[in-house]
Amino acid sequence: MAGPFDSTAISRRALLGGAGLVLLGATGARYPGPNYLRPARAAVPLRKCVSMGPLNIAEGDDQDLRAHGNLDLLTSTGTRWVKLWVRWDQVQPLPAGSVPFDRLGDPVANPGYPFLAALDAQIELARAQSPPIGVVLTPWLFPKWANGTSHLVDGIPGDRAFFPEDRLSADGTAKKLFYRVPPAAELQPEGLWGRWIDFLYKRYSHHGDGVMLEVMNEPNLQWWPQRGGASAAARMMATAQAIGERNGNRLLLGGPAVWDGPKRGASPSRLWTGYEQFTARLLDELDEIGFRAGERFVWTQHNYMDTLFGHGRPGSPANRAARTRAMLVDRWSGLGGPNAPEVWLTEGGADLRERVLGADKQLQARLVGENWNRMADAGGDGAGIGMVTNYLGYSEHHYDTGMRDPLDAGGAARPLERAWAQLASSG
Repeated sequence: MAGPFDSTAISRRALLGGAGLVLLGATGARYPGPNYLRPARAAVPLRKCVSMGPLNIAEGDDQDLRAHGNLDLLTSTGTRWVKLWVRWDQVQPLPAGSVPFDRLGDPVANPGYPFLAALDAQIELARAQSPPIGVVLTPWLFPKWANGTSHLVDGIPGDRAFFPEDRLSADGTAKKLFYRVPPAAELQPEGLWGRWIDFLYKRYSHHGDGVMLEVMNEPNLQWWPQRGGASAAARMMATAQAIGERNGNRLLLGGPAVWDGPKRGASPSRLWTGYEQFTARLLDELDEIGFRAGERFVWTQHNYMDTLFGHGRPGSPANRAARTRAMLVDRWSGLGGPNAPEVWLTEGGADLRERVLGADKQLQARLVGENWNRMADAGGDGAGIGMVTNYLGYSEHHYDTGMRDPLDAGGAARPLERAWAQLASSG
C-alpha cells in the first residue's frame, strides 16, 4: 500500500502442501513442509498469491503482469492467484458528470481508459493460463471529485489546514487527500462509490469464481477520518453484496482487507485503528445494520506483522490472523459459514528495511516460509486460513517485501523467490 503519510510514492506501500522439509537458500535454515504439519489441509485449500503493486503508467510498468517477466514469476513458482489493483482516480479522472460510468469503457470519452484497458488485459492474461490464475481485484483510492477535496492539492498551502485532526502526524505529514472516505450517501448502491463497484462487478462478472472483488483496502490505516471508519466499511460491504445479488452473485467478494498492525508497544493514534479493535467495531456495525454475509463473501486481512515478528511461534505473541478468525466464529456468515469462516490473507511479507531483518535476504525468505507453515497448520493457527499472499514480485524501495530486487536495481531474484516456489499450495 502506498503508505498514508508518503509524500512521493504512489505505488502501493507508500502508497506448501509438499511432504518433507524445505531448504531455504545457502543458510541451510530448514522448516517442516506443510503436509508434514497438516495432512488434513485439503478441507480448506491454502491458496498461494502474489500481489502486484498499482500501476503508475498504463504500459510497461514494473508491476504490470504483462511486462518484465511478472507472469513467469507466477507460473515458475506455482502461484495460482495474483492480486491486481485498480485506482479509481486513474480509471475515472474526470467527475461522473463529465464521463458517466457507462462511458468509462469509451477510449474517446474517458482519458483514463488506458488504465482500464491495462487492467482488462492483465485479467484476461491471468485467466488464459493453464490452469487459469485467479485474480484478487482491489479497487483503491477515492478521486478528489468524489470525496469533497477537489478544491485542494496535496502539499500546497491550505492542504494541511484541512481537517488536521484527522490527517496530521506528529511530524506534520498529512494523509493524502485521496484517502478521504466519501460521504455516506455516496457509499450506497446508487452513490458514486456504489456505481464504481457496480461498474467493476459487471465488467468482470463473466470470470465468475476466477475473480474476487476485494472492495476496500486497509480502512483502519489508510482512510481518514478514522472516526466512523468501521461504520463506513460496514455500509460499503453491504453495498457490495447488494450489487453482487442484483448481478447474479457471479464474482466472489472480499473485504475488509484489514491492516494487521500496529507493532507491539505502539502508542495509540487518532490516525489508525488497531486490527483487533477495528474488527470488533466492524462486526458490531454489521450487526447494527442487519447485514448477513452471503457464502460468496470472503473476509480478508493482511499478514505483515505475523510474518515479520513470528506471531504464533513458541514464546511469541498470539497469531493475529488466527485471532481474527476466532473473532469471526458465529458472527460472520461469509465463505465457510459462521461455524468455520475462512480468512484470506491478501497481503503480507517481510520488509527488508525493518530492523529485525537488517536487510538480510536469507532471513526474509525464512520468515515468509515460517509464516506459511503456521498458516498451513489447519490444526493450529492456520485453521480456516484460505490464502497467503506475498506483497510484490519486483520490490519497491519504499516497501521492500518483494521476491526480486527492484527492477531499476537490476531485478535479481532473491532467496525468497526460490523458497516461495517450494511452497506447494492446494488451491
